[in-house]
Amino acid sequence: MSASEVRVLLGDSTPSELPPDVLDLVTEVVGCVSAVAKPFAEIDELERRRAESTRITEAIVAELANFGRQSEVGVRATAAGASRPEVRAHGEEAVQALVRMVTGWQKQHQARRDATRAQIDQRITMLRQSMHEALERFLLPRREGAPVQRFHRFFDGQRYLDTAVVEPLKGIRVMVSLADSEPEVPRRVRSLVGKGSKVQVSTRLSRIRKIPEPVTTSLDDLLVLDAERGPGRLRLLLAKKVGVLDTVRIEMGRSDDGLLHSRVQRAEDPPIDSPPADLPIFDALWKAMDSERERIMACPAQLVEIALDGRRVEDAAAVLSVAERLMDAHRSTISLLARHSPNPAELTIKVETDGKREEVWIRREELAQHLLGLPEALRRRLSVPELFPAGIEDLLEVKTSVHQVLNTQIVDDDAHSMPIELEPNELEPAPSQGAPRRELVEDLSLSDLVVDDDDSEASGCIELTRVNRR
Repeated sequence: MSASEVRVLLGDSTPSELPPDVLDLVTEVVGCVSAVAKPFAEIDELERRRAESTRITEAIVAELANFGRQSEVGVRATAAGASRPEVRAHGEEAVQALVRMVTGWQKQHQARRDATRAQIDQRITMLRQSMHEALERFLLPRREGAPVQRFHRFFDGQRYLDTAVVEPLKGIRVMVSLADSEPEVPRRVRSLVGKGSKVQVSTRLSRIRKIPEPVTTSLDDLLVLDAERGPGRLRLLLAKKVGVLDTVRIEMGRSDDGLLHSRVQRAEDPPIDSPPADLPIFDALWKAMDSERERIMACPAQLVEIALDGRRVEDAAAVLSVAERLMDAHRSTISLLARHSPNPAELTIKVETDGKREEVWIRREELAQHLLGLPEALRRRLSVPELFPAGIEDLLEVKTSVHQVLNTQIVDDDAHSMPIELEPNELEPAPSQGAPRRELVEDLSLSDLVVDDDDSEASGCIELTRVNRR
């Protein structure tokens, strides 16, 4: 079925230019934003907890040091007033023992702080990885069809290293590494454009007339060792073997009006502008490399780097900014769908194929639940008002109260666990009268305090968002 035979209407039958899978796209965007925002909220809380642990430990260590100094002065003063030398000697021993005890107490608190910090750092590393993986799941499938800013192919002696920089959304650029399954490595020019590719590479003086005459070479058997394709330009490095000095460098450019120009340099000779007679060969090579790029872009890929507005995305705050940009880019689409959906509880479109109309919809609360449980400031920053219809506040109150954690303490020195105090929850039965509160929480560790990633069944909060048809 061709795309021209499919027509997408809004919920009230208003014509639109939206793709037929727009509701799937909206679902993926909201899911990606949720998968980034929830770890970020947890990271923010863990960093606050880590800073609080450090502050408390430093205060305790400082007070212990002051206690040790004052106690030492008091013991020495008391021992100095003794009449017997044995008592004065015992006083000095008491001072040394006191110093050892204070130092030991300080080390205990510092070790407890370090254990807490190590546990929190490990959890933060896992959360940051999950945030990057969420972006990778959303951005990688959208590399095909996105504007390619740079495609680079380099032969390292055994295989090609292929990387590409694409811009799936305005301001968001990703670098991906690609795994080409082509068995011919490295590629020869004749396998790309066929035989008979002979071009001018330099000039020399004729023996008799001493006038410049062209020097040509065949590209057929040359290997493509390095290739870089950018907007309106193509650079190639060709050679008969890997590691030889006799190379051919080709730089091509295409102007806005489509005219092609090329420069060729052989080894250490000065570069020359290619004559018009050679341009058809270079045009064929340009098209062949574009075909190679399209083929390789469809190969398995792995996310290497993300950049937002030219700045590399590294920390959790930057990853959240990318998720916010994703939501901002689709706010207008969600608002348009909401305005034209007859049912205020749904986002609806109509897909018409060969005269047959099918209604596709998704419930707004199923999208909104992905953002429930976030801190209010973060939720307002990332959500879209149209996703929260009337009455969603009650659902919001229920969902967020389940995951409330209160009064977190410093990790225990021996068990390396982090006990908490739980307040009674209206949604859960109260503990039995005979169960001490300490017994209820003593075995909880840090891993028990965090919401499991993507575990919808265990949390009871996030359910599968379904796109329905009728």
